[in-house]
Amino acid sequence: MKSLFSIICLLLFSLVAGAQYNSYKHFKNDLARQKLKGKIKSVTEKEYNASGDSLMLRAITTYNDTGNMVSFITYSPDGKTLSRTSFTYNDSGKLQEEKRFKADGTLNVRTTCIYDEKGNKTEEDNYDAGGTLFLKVINRYDGKGNRIIKDSYNEFGSLFLKCNSKFDEAGNEVLAKEFDSHQSLKYTTTFEYENEDNTGNWLKRTTLKNDNPATITEREIEYR
Repeated sequence: MKSLFSIICLLLFSLVAGAQYNSYKHFKNDLARQKLKGKIKSVTEKEYNASGDSLMLRAITTYNDTGNMVSFITYSPDGKTLSRTSFTYNDSGKLQEEKRFKADGTLNVRTTCIYDEKGNKTEEDNYDAGGTLFLKVINRYDGKGNRIIKDSYNEFGSLFLKCNSKFDEAGNEVLAKEFDSHQSLKYTTTFEYENEDNTGNWLKRTTLKNDNPATITEREIEYR
């Protein structure tokens, strides 16, 4: 009887462990959410002005072996750190907490997230350094996991910005329309991509605001 009980306990443990493993295995990591292909260690993005002759910002994102972000650091054109973001995940690979720090190391924003069963980030709650909720973002996705609607609410729970997006077949955002609380169109942003690497990730993106060139982003990708 004791042996039978031990076998049953072992089977139950195996089933639970297997379910947890499968949940983790199929959970969408950050690389998948960001539509990045391949085993990536880091991505460096350099943002230039519309003519591409003046560096405005440099940002480096690093990823762990499971494809989730470890850190995100932004730098000024002269190399000074502007901000640093750290990420904490649970055993299922879900982001528990995101902390953004100022250049002097003090906490600026803390973000917690809620996901759906497909691993899409459906809600982002942003708190200031004092712990007060000041921004809530509600996201909706299409069947391919593209975020097509992003609604932003202020600390009073009022919608103040709505963003509707469209994507190409590769999952790259190509169009974003921003509306205010009165549903009036504020900005139309379009994105043009070029210079894909051998893995299929874009290396250059041109951003246009209301059909006017705004910025050029160049990307360097380090693979494992």
